Order: sequence, then C-alpha cells, then structure tokens
Amino acid sequence: MKIENLCVRRLIGDVAGATTHGHKMAVKGGYIYQTFQGGYTLSPLGWRVVRNIENIIRQEMDGIDGQEILMPVVSGADIWRESGRYDTVDVLAKFKGRSGTDYVLNPTHEEVVVDYVKSVLETYRQMPFMVYQIQTKFRDELRARAGLIRTREFIMKDAYSFHETQDDLELYYNRCHSAYERIFSRCGLKNVVSVLSSTGDMGGSVAHEFQLINDMGEDTIFLCECGFKTNKELIDEETETCPKCGKKMNKVRGIEIGNIFQLGKKYSESMNLTYTSPDGEQKNPIMGCYGIGVGRTMAAIMEESADDKGPIWNMATAPFAVEVIGLPDKEGKTLPLAEKIYNDLKSAGIETILDNRDARAGEKFADADLIAAPIRLIVSAKNLANNAIEVKYRVNDIDTSEYKTSFGLDTYMSETVDTILKLLGK
Repeated sequence: MKIENLCVRRLIGDVAGATTHGHKMAVKGGYIYQTFQGGYTLSPLGWRVVRNIENIIRQEMDGIDGQEILMPVVSGADIWRESGRYDTVDVLAKFKGRSGTDYVLNPTHEEVVVDYVKSVLETYRQMPFMVYQIQTKFRDELRARAGLIRTREFIMKDAYSFHETQDDLELYYNRCHSAYERIFSRCGLKNVVSVLSSTGDMGGSVAHEFQLINDMGEDTIFLCECGFKTNKELIDEETETCPKCGKKMNKVRGIEIGNIFQLGKKYSESMNLTYTSPDGEQKNPIMGCYGIGVGRTMAAIMEESADDKGPIWNMATAPFAVEVIGLPDKEGKTLPLAEKIYNDLKSAGIETILDNRDARAGEKFADADLIAAPIRLIVSAKNLANNAIEVKYRVNDIDTSEYKTSFGLDTYMSETVDTILKLLGK
C-alpha cells in the first residue's frame, strides 16, 4: 500500500468532541469515523487492527476446541419472548417488518444460539462443545462515549458452551479464562485483571469481567492485596472492605473488554433445549457464555499505549508491520531504493506501507507515528552514504532499546524478517 492511496484522513491538531486520549488518537489517525452517534465506520487502518485482533481471538478460541459459526444480526421476537427477556432487556432494539412481524436487533445471541443448538443436540455423547462467532451487535444505549469504548453498534466475539454437568462447565470456564488472559496479553495489553462480577441480565451463578485498569474507564473495580478482585456491584461501598480477608480494598477505574458467565440452565430450561441422558431421560444442558468486545479492545490498546504522537501497537495488532519512508535526495537515489525495498517486502508477504511522497520529512514522520508500524525503515542520502537503512521502532510490548538502529543494503530483507519474528516473540 502506498500512503497516498490509503483511504484514510489523518488530522492535525486537537480533535473536537473526543473525550479521552485514545479516542482523540483514533480520530486523529483516521482509524474511525463517526457515522452516527454510537456507530462508527472503521477505516482501512482501523479494520486492519480489528482483523488482527480477531485473528488472535480465533486462534485462541480454536485452541480450546471452539467451532466458529455465524448467526444473524436480526432475529424474530418470538425466541426472545420464549426466553422471557423480550420485555426485560432495556437495550433491546425492536422493530416491525412490513408484514407486521416483530423483530429485534440482537444485543447478544443466547436466544439465537439455543434455537440453533435445538436443531443439533440429541444425546449426551455430543457434549461438551463450544460454538463462537465474531459478529455485529446493536444495543440501544442511552448514551455513547469515548469512541469505541461505549457504542451502540459494535463487533463482539461471543461464545457459548454446552455441558452435561456443572463440574464439566467449571473445567471449561477455567480453560476459557486462561485463553482470555492469553488473548489480551497477545494484543499488547499490560494491565488487564479478571474481577468477580454480578451476572445481571445474563443470569447464571458466576461471572468474571476482564478489566483494563485505566483512569479513562467508566467502571469502578476493587482490588485487594490478598488477591481478591471484584466490581462495585459485589462489595459494600461504604466500607470498601474485602469480603475475603477484611482489609480495605484499593479502588481503581477500569475499561471492561471481556466477560465470562456460568449461565447454568437459564436458557436451556426457558427455551426447552434438551438432550437424552445416559439413563434415557430428557435433560437440559448447562451453559456458559464468553464475550469480548473487539472494537473496544482496539480502543483499550489506544487508551493504554498511545502517546502524544499517536497510537502504539505491537507487531500482532499493528495495521502494517513495516513502513518504508523515502526522503528525497538531489541525486535521485533514495526514492527508487525505497520503492524497491517496499516491493521486496510486499513480495515476501510482509504487510508494508510506502511513503515516497514529495513532502517534508517532519510531515512524513508525523504520519508514520499515527500509522504506527512497529518497524520504520528510513531511506535517506545520509544513511546510503554508509550503505545502510535507518531503523526505528514503535511497539508497546517489547523494549527495543538494544535492537539494531540500521540494516545493511544487502541484508535488509533477512534483518527485517528476523526482527518481525522477534517482535512476535518467535
């Protein structure tokens, strides 16, 4: 990709209407565009980051035996009436078709997945299993804030597991908990904690939220030195004492980026999902559900890592692995070489963007900070005189202070590939 062809508008100066630092950088860098209040178009840059996050999620969900499916954004109101939630979920957006049929825009998919599994599940021998999707959701929130932190339309990974026993659910719940820790770590997030939470509208007995500790968060969470962590719904806020050890807990702000629930039989019973047990009886399976806000994860990375120049990604999430910048010289050597390097990297399957514009170096570097490729190769007359290409790094999860500051003209391909692998932890 050449930067002049990138369908993205980057902004100079402050961003009106953005309320947090990460939100400002998302708009300034052209990652998101507000289509309506609470709904955003992801630019090519934003979509690349989201797609990379989705790939990490898919790898980890497949790693715990998840099976990917895709359910519709819209469903009939009948299954929501069947579960008993049609009139109780305040964010449920409802509308009528021209034929008079009642529909909903799904804010979550418990009803839809149970309806699907009813067509599949027959016997206990089929369990346990988990299905998941990465799909658009809509919630009729009263307010939206902070860009992708709280929106009305958003992308979510939601997974649903089905079990014969509570013990089996708890085993899988712990596997998913560990997978979530790996997902957020691989995304470059450093201050994510799992806190005990209430089950709310979802129902069930046990739930955990994955919270990024950050001053921009709208959630209040409590952390104790004994290791107990919870949200404000499960603590006496007057005393703020730990229910486990009795000591005063530390109160911090958090951004919720994921949650997991032990649902029990709430949906399988209300919607009459059954299977044949070993003794021949018809029983309801026990369920768990597991969600991650994909766009919110991108926003959380910005809130935690962005500096005053722009976002800072890691190699796994960045929109491009490498940016090649050519600084024009009088002899006309730098720009052709920059284009050759770009073509070589692209031919090797490396996601690369080229900036060979007739623009000032400062403008190019400012745009590079907003695009935030982890590896920046700078082709200039000064470095060519030393048969070298200057290298700069912009990553949020690895100390690159001891990395090479230049690559050789004859070795830049192998050195770039080796560095990418190092930044990926390989």
